[in-house]
Order: sequence, then C-alpha cells, then structure tokens
Amino acid sequence: MGNFFKKNIVRIILCIVALLIGMMLYSVTQRGYTLPTTGAIGTILNPLRSAVNTVSDKVSSSIKIFTDKKEYQDQNKLLKEENAELKNQLVEYEKTKQRLAELEDFMEIKEEHEDYKFSDPCTIIGYVTNDPFHGFIINKGSNNNISLYDPVVTSNGIVGIISELSETYSIVKTICSPELSVGAISANGKYSGIVEGEVLLSDEYMCRMIYLDKDTKLKSGDLITTSSAGNLFPPGYLIGTVKSLENMESGLSKYAVIEPAVDFKTLSSVIVITDYSGKEASDGQKN
Repeated sequence: MGNFFKKNIVRIILCIVALLIGMMLYSVTQRGYTLPTTGAIGTILNPLRSAVNTVSDKVSSSIKIFTDKKEYQDQNKLLKEENAELKNQLVEYEKTKQRLAELEDFMEIKEEHEDYKFSDPCTIIGYVTNDPFHGFIINKGSNNNISLYDPVVTSNGIVGIISELSETYSIVKTICSPELSVGAISANGKYSGIVEGEVLLSDEYMCRMIYLDKDTKLKSGDLITTSSAGNLFPPGYLIGTVKSLENMESGLSKYAVIEPAVDFKTLSSVIVITDYSGKEASDGQKN
C-alpha cells in the first residue's frame, strides 16, 4: 500500500511540474501575464512567473540588440559605399578642374605671345631618377613637333628646356640644373647676368643669377626675366624673383638667389614653345 501512495505522489508531482512548465512556456510565447496572481496557486507561481518574465525580457533584449547591430552594420556599409563614391566624384572633379586650369593657362600664353607656336599642354608623367635638379618627363615628343632644346614654360614663367627627345615623350631639364644657363636681366633693364642652377640651392627649388657687379643695386623682390643673350628662351619671359644677394667665392662679384616664378613642387603640366622669332639663330648656336 505504501508503494502505491508513493507512486501516486510522484505522479502528482510530475503532473504539477509539467503543468507549471506548460504555463511557463505559454507565458513566454504569449508575452502576457496569464499565470494566476491570487490564491495558493498564485502564491506558488508568482515567483516562477517573475523569473519567467525576467528570462523572457533578457532573451528579447538580446534578440533586439542582435537585430539592431545587424541593422547598424548594414547602414554603416551603405554609408561607406556612398562615401567612397563621393570621394571618386571629388577626384574626377579635381582632375577636370586641373584640366580647365591648364587650358586657361594655355590660352593666356597664346594671347600674350601670338607670334609663338606652342605644343598642346603636356602632362608630367614621371621624374628623372636620381636627378637632384628636378628633371621630369612629359607625355609628348617629336610626333607633336617638339624638338631638342625647345623652351618649356607655364603661364607663370620658364621651366627649362627639352634635353632628351623621343617620338612620344620628352625629358625636361629645369632651370635648377647647373647644366642650363639662361641669359637674364632685371625687369627694369638695369642689371644683367646668367641664371643657372646650383647644387645646394636646388634642394629648395632655387637657382642663382651670377656675374653681378659687387656694387649692384639689385635687391630682394626684384623681378628677373629672360634676355636675348644665349637665345635659349624668347626675351622678356619671367624667370623669378630675387630672394637675396650673396658674395661669390672670389669676393669680386655677387650673385642673386632666385626663387623661380614656377612652383616646381606642385607643377603637373607645362607647354613647349616649338617656334618663336630668333629660334633659328638659337638653333644655329647650339649646333
């Protein structure tokens, strides 16, 4: 008889547990408060209901956090893609702006020198390896009617000359090179000399004007242009500005440190003067 009652008690307990579990699951799935709240059953089940609701809230919060995180990740990915597209558009805008600026420079030079012949604007496509004087390569050559020793300029001033030539590209030697000597004169026409590169000055993209008298009145800020001497460049083209006056090593004369009118640090395109009055005499001297 004792075993019978024990078995029945076990069964009753199992039934109660199953009932409680069922009610807990129902409460979780319905997200409502359907468990009894009064009486003996309520007294027993209220703590369970509270625990179930707590667990349910935590599960819901975790699911919400996961869902929100995924949404944020998708939004972040979309924003990154939009940002990349805007950057690409900005790059294209800057390229277009640069091309327009180059064309404006080209038109300005042509208007100022109607008797000159010019190449189309040339893009710098590379720099001469191990050249401390900033020589560079342009994307046009003899196929574009460019010749050796042709002057290379911008609307701001002179850059250098064509030192090597192929059909499709050319190498430019700049006025920072000691191998290039340019006849020069002050804008007021009072002081003349030769502009050439110098090793120490080239680090700062400077050059110098030599053969100045010791008592020269040339001063900082004076403009220096090309002269007819040497005939490498048409006369009257801007070279740069006097930064300072220094004594030559001999002490018998002075030289002027010249800051070129062209900013070599940001230079991206140039124009080649393919013909001008006096060029034939210049070519004859070089030959």
